[in-house]
Amino acid sequence: MMMKQVELVRPRVFALRQVPRPKPAPNEALIRVKAVGICGSDIHAYYGEHPFMSCPIVMGHEAAGEIVELGAEAAGLSVGQRVVLRPQQVCGACHMCRHGRYNICRDLKVIGCQSTGASSEYFSADASLFYPLPDALPYDEGTMIEPLAVGIHAVKQAGDVRGKNILVIGAGTIGNLLAQSAMAMGAAKVMITDVADQKLRLARQCGIPCPVNVAGQDLSRAMEEAFGPDGADAVYECSANPRALDQILTLARKGIPIVVVGVYSGHAPVNLANLQDREYRLIGSLMYVHEDYVQAIELAGAGKIQLRPLISREFPLEQAQEAYRYIEAQKGLAQKVILTV
Repeated sequence: MMMKQVELVRPRVFALRQVPRPKPAPNEALIRVKAVGICGSDIHAYYGEHPFMSCPIVMGHEAAGEIVELGAEAAGLSVGQRVVLRPQQVCGACHMCRHGRYNICRDLKVIGCQSTGASSEYFSADASLFYPLPDALPYDEGTMIEPLAVGIHAVKQAGDVRGKNILVIGAGTIGNLLAQSAMAMGAAKVMITDVADQKLRLARQCGIPCPVNVAGQDLSRAMEEAFGPDGADAVYECSANPRALDQILTLARKGIPIVVVGVYSGHAPVNLANLQDREYRLIGSLMYVHEDYVQAIELAGAGKIQLRPLISREFPLEQAQEAYRYIEAQKGLAQKVILTV
């Protein structure tokens, strides 16, 4: 039996192919894909600018669908179940895997980035990578469990945020979901910054109380007005803008954690003297672990995270080329674009 599949054959060029429908291995589940989100890493690959993705590639790591077949050894799932994918393939044997930090596995492969993704009618993967999708969440919103888990994992990197004042730099999809996650996890007040009014209006629509356009407002003054003289208790850098990171190493209160969530495309020229002199804790954050996925599903399913406003537009799988051209025309203002199958 054949199925449709979309492949990025070279930068900016997709091909719609007919390929054999996969047969699940004994430990795998096969899903009928319903929706696939387009991520920032996919967009970098589309331009040929992602350092760890190369053409040809079938992308799609933000996937939701319905289980249609189970391998003989697959456990914990049932045919007909609505699920979302956690797209991590790990070795299970390296030091990081043995200590529960498989999100930074020595041999980590991200489905849709270093291995075949879910931009097709059917997709199979290890059954342990599928999670039940609550009935309250439609498939298109289900694709955002993956970036929501990214935000939840990042929030935890700074420790317990209950009662804390939080600054999020960058109001794209990850920054927005991280800010919402911090609020849901008990932060006292959350400020989110950007240079695009459209993204900041969307942040306010999602319930983030303090959006600030740093193109027209002084960040130091805005922090003092929002948080008082002590400023933020933790900062999350989601813009991947070296100037923003360097600025916060100058403005932030001494001794606080600064979590880098944005994916930088190259070397960031920042003043490390400030890092040392102010005893900041500069922390990286990559992907998520099982517990983050579970929490993402619980928060979204309970309506504590607003996902629907983040969906900019949806395209049929066959129109993947048009979807990426739409994103390109939006010049960074589109939030989540989804392929439906």
